[in-house]
Amino acid sequence: MAHLVRSWRPGGAPLDGQRAPGEQGHDGRAVPEPAPLLPEDRRPSARTRRARHHVDGPRQEPPDPCGRGGQAAATARSAPSGGPAVKVAMLATTGESCGIAAYTRHLLEPLSELVDVELEPIQPGRQPDAHYREQAARLNQADVIHIQHEHSFWGSVLPGGSAFWVLRYLLHRPVVVTAHTTYSVAELLRVATERRLLHRLAKEVLIRRPAYRDSVEIAPFATARCIVHTDEGRRALIARGAVPAHVHTIPPGIAPPLPAPTGGKAFRERFRLAGRPVVSLFGFLAPSKGYEVALEALAGLPPEVALVFAGGPRTEDMAPYADQLRARIAAAGLEGRVRITGFLPDEQVAEAMAASDIVIAPHTQATGSYSVTVPMAHGKPIVASDQACFVEACARIPCLRIVPTGDAAALRQALAELLQSPEERDRLSRAAAEYARTHSWEAAARRTVEVYQLALADAGRPAPLGMPSA
Repeated sequence: MAHLVRSWRPGGAPLDGQRAPGEQGHDGRAVPEPAPLLPEDRRPSARTRRARHHVDGPRQEPPDPCGRGGQAAATARSAPSGGPAVKVAMLATTGESCGIAAYTRHLLEPLSELVDVELEPIQPGRQPDAHYREQAARLNQADVIHIQHEHSFWGSVLPGGSAFWVLRYLLHRPVVVTAHTTYSVAELLRVATERRLLHRLAKEVLIRRPAYRDSVEIAPFATARCIVHTDEGRRALIARGAVPAHVHTIPPGIAPPLPAPTGGKAFRERFRLAGRPVVSLFGFLAPSKGYEVALEALAGLPPEVALVFAGGPRTEDMAPYADQLRARIAAAGLEGRVRITGFLPDEQVAEAMAASDIVIAPHTQATGSYSVTVPMAHGKPIVASDQACFVEACARIPCLRIVPTGDAAALRQALAELLQSPEERDRLSRAAAEYARTHSWEAAARRTVEVYQLALADAGRPAPLGMPSA
């Protein structure tokens, strides 16, 4: 394994017990300086004030993509009986228009019944180094630091584009990382679909650099206890060099659905869908969701079938993709059959689900997706591509109709069969509701606390009083 991983212990900190170089470890020896991932002048340290707000405080309006300009922080705390709870600092995005922020909100509620957890918001994109010095000072006041990781939160995956290691070198407490994406560099850079010759050549040269690949694909996750959403993601990290015992599969929980007061009638009226079979694809508009596959499948279905893209661009830089989709819809002559709703708050998502006869998730890339778990919670029949996260869910409970990734003909056939079979739609609906019932956020929170215990043990730190037993 490259020096990027060898220079860190799997427990999640520079070498000895999560302490800074020069401090004494738990065995009394001075902690050595780790082999640098960044030049000396890129590894600052400092401390500053703490900012807090409650997770159930006022919601930000208008919706704030991944926390840009949103709440300064959030706190959820509840000390179990028997003593003070372990203190966890949760580093994550906030705001309405971010799937990882929604994941974090759902996890925090049951987690706060087990540990003393404070949410430290990520300001997406690369920030000045002083921002990370201040943030690290707040994070280091906790017993455990839990990072919700997605590469774009710290800038770009291109060399020198990410500030992740600026922050990571400053963290001296046990670290747990949830890897929301475990893609290879080639997948992140979309090398296979790059049509610009010079860009493709440059990317192919780049992905042949082992140290660079390691810094993106494995080092952020192998330098801490790591939580992934799928067994395939776990296998991918282990194949790249992660210690198997330090990578933990915890599928996301599924929250109970909100009610739809009009049973979908208001949604159908708003988007001119009355009397039509409705197929929906839920989530933020992104190329990996398989919208092009859905449009190709729709063209071969009866003309009365309508397709709803229930969502909008997550960030401004995804707006051009939304424009490309609209152009593609127009070029295919499907304007009368396709609706793009734009961002939907939770209450309107419930109406959209109630209005949908079938929900699809034809993703070309996925490691776990609200595009499936939300309709599961609403008990909808779902057709999904054979991405690992969907296949693994279906292996637990046969609750999805699985089709090959990128196969528009297979998606069209599955939809045609389901539209003609109320019995099969009902079976899938009942199975989806059963899956949602048996995969709660409370169970995910309990398993997350077990990982915190292991991270504390890795660092040679006893669990604080009140820590639940594994």
